Amino acid sequence: MTQVHQLYQLQKLDTEIDDKKKRLGDVLKAQKEPPALVAVRQRAAVAAAELQKWQGKHQNLTLEVGSVSAKAKTSETRLYSGKVTNTKELTDLQHEIEALARRKAALEDEVLEVLVKVEDAQREKTAADEALSTAAAQWEKQSAHLKADQNELALALHKLMQSRQSKAAVVDAASMQEYEQLRKQKHGLAVAGLRVNMCLGCRTTVSANKVKEVDEGRKVYCGGCGRLLVTP
Repeated sequence: MTQVHQLYQLQKLDTEIDDKKKRLGDVLKAQKEPPALVAVRQRAAVAAAELQKWQGKHQNLTLEVGSVSAKAKTSETRLYSGKVTNTKELTDLQHEIEALARRKAALEDEVLEVLVKVEDAQREKTAADEALSTAAAQWEKQSAHLKADQNELALALHKLMQSRQSKAAVVDAASMQEYEQLRKQKHGLAVAGLRVNMCLGCRTTVSANKVKEVDEGRKVYCGGCGRLLVTP
């Protein structure tokens, strides 16, 4: 096998390696959580925070209602105990009890309003959690396929790299250096196949003399793209 044919075999391997590396990169990128799942997760977090806010508000109001009720009860006990005889003090106690009753009524109205908010927030949290559970399950299934693809590609690349190392070992240093330079200059394709009289790298027609030289295994470069030519 001529050096050109050895380089062609190496080129086929390198092309496959490049394709596998690109695919592996795409698979790794695809394993990042999709925007739809991120949005659903954010919705669930917002819903949980909103529910916690209204539950906290309800708890605080309930405690305040209890405090006002206790204070009103204390004032009523004092008012009707018979121990207070000062008219002004009795009047003040009566006013205080009335004010506390108004405050309690206002707080209870607020408690009812907040309860509605709690129920709304609970419904939204339930819906958001269900949406997240569904989306996460779908993503987990998809991600499992991606990880399987990743493992398969990594294994294939490992085998291809071992094969490349073996094939590169039989190519002389000068030819290898030229091949690597051409690969860099020609977007990864240093050696192009020749079909009848056409370069498969750039579709340029090759002269009969060059075709003859290629068939003889000599180093021939395409006049159109500058790649090495070889008969597959």
